Amino acid sequence: MSFDSPSFWWFVIAVWCACQLIRHNAARKMLLLAASYLVYSSFFPAGSKLIYALLLAGVTAGSFAAGRTANRGLLIAGVWIAAGGLAAAKGWLSPLPVGLSFYLLQAIAWMMESYRSAKPGGENFLDFALYMSFFPRLTAGPIVRAEEFLPQLAKRTLVESAALWEGVVLIVFGLFKKLALADNLGLAVDPVFADLHLHHGASPSRILLATYGFAAQIYCDFSGYSDMALGTARLFGYRLPENFNWPYLARNPADFWRRWHISLSNWLRDYVYFSLPGHRAKSRVPMYLNLLATMAICGLWHGYRWTYLLWGIYHGFLLVLHHTSKRLNSVLLMQQLAVAGWILFRAERVSDLAAYSASLMSGPFFTGFGEAEWLALVILGAVVLFHAIQARVPVTKAMLTHRWNPWTCTALLVLALVTAALSVPQQQMFLYFWF
Repeated sequence: MSFDSPSFWWFVIAVWCACQLIRHNAARKMLLLAASYLVYSSFFPAGSKLIYALLLAGVTAGSFAAGRTANRGLLIAGVWIAAGGLAAAKGWLSPLPVGLSFYLLQAIAWMMESYRSAKPGGENFLDFALYMSFFPRLTAGPIVRAEEFLPQLAKRTLVESAALWEGVVLIVFGLFKKLALADNLGLAVDPVFADLHLHHGASPSRILLATYGFAAQIYCDFSGYSDMALGTARLFGYRLPENFNWPYLARNPADFWRRWHISLSNWLRDYVYFSLPGHRAKSRVPMYLNLLATMAICGLWHGYRWTYLLWGIYHGFLLVLHHTSKRLNSVLLMQQLAVAGWILFRAERVSDLAAYSASLMSGPFFTGFGEAEWLALVILGAVVLFHAIQARVPVTKAMLTHRWNPWTCTALLVLALVTAALSVPQQQMFLYFWF
C-alpha cells in the first residue's frame, strides 16, 4: 500500500473514520499501531511479512529497553548494534527492506539522546511503538525525533477543519509532484542513465535533458512523498517535521542542506558531525575533515556504491569551500552545482561517468526528441516556473492557510488531482524506497 496506490487511500479513509468513532486515546493509538504494521507488512511477500514485522517490533522493543536504562554501556552497545545492522543490511540485502534505514536511524537517535541526557526515556511503550512505526512516515521518513512526536500522543487530538484542509492540500500537492511530474520525467531520464554505455549515439541535448530531468525527478519524487506523509499525519491530528523547503532556491551549499532532506541533514549533524572529535577545536581543519567525513557517510547511507561515495565527498568539498571562501552564494550557481552532483548520484558505476562525458562531447547537439523527451522538457519548464513564482509569492503557504478564495483553492486542488490521476502511463516506485 504505497502512497501512489488507490488502495492506500481507501485504507487511510477507513482508518480515519474508525479513529473518529473511538473516544479513548489508548484505543485510538492501538488502532493506529495495528494499521502501521499492516501497511508495513504489505510491502513484503506473503512468506516474509511476519519476519519483517517481527524485525520492526524487535528494533522497537530493543531500543525502548536501551533508552529506559541509565546504563551507558548498554546504550552504546545498542547504538552500535543498530548502526552495524544497518551497515550490514545495506551491504548484503538487495533490495533493502522498505523503511529499514529510517526506523533504525530513529532508534539510534532515541538511544543517543538517552545516552546524552543520562536519563531514562519515556515510560509508555505503546506511545514509543507508534512513534517508531507511524505509517505515514515509516517507509521513507521524515526521521522524527521523540520530542517532536511523543508529546502529541499524550491526549486524544481533535482533528479540526484547518488540519484537514492542510492535510488535503499537502496530499494533493504530493500526488501531483509524484505522479504528474516525477514519474513522467523518469520516462525520459531512466533509459539514458540505465544504458549510458549504449548511448554513445545519444545527442548531447538528450544527455542534458536527462541530467536536469533527474534533478527535478528526484526532488519531485521525494518531496512529493514527504508532502503526502505530512498531509496524512495532519489528517489524524499529528504534525511531522518539514523535510523539504525548496532546496533549489538555496543560495549556498550550507543553505542547500538546510532545505534538502532536512530530517536526515539534522540527524547527520547531531549524531555524526557532533560526535566526531575536534569539532570544537580552535583550528578549522578538524571541522573541514569532519564535514568531509559526515558527507561521505551521507553518501554511503544511500548504498555501497562508489558513485554515492563520490557524491557525498563532492558535497563535503562544496561545504568546505563555502566555509573557507563564502563565495558560493548565488541561487543560480548553487542550482548548477547541485545538478552536477546528481550526475554522480545517478550514475551506477564510475565508468558511467566517462561514458556520460563522451556522449556529452560528441555528435550533433540535437537530433530530435521523442514524445517522452518533449513532455519532460515541458515539465522542466513548469518546475522552473513554480520555483520562480515561489521565490516571489509563497504559493504553498497561501494555499495551506486558505488565504485565497476557497473556490479558487478548491479548483486548483481538483485540477492538480485530476492531472495527477490521468497523466501517468506507468507508475514507478518512490526513489527513496531503495535507500
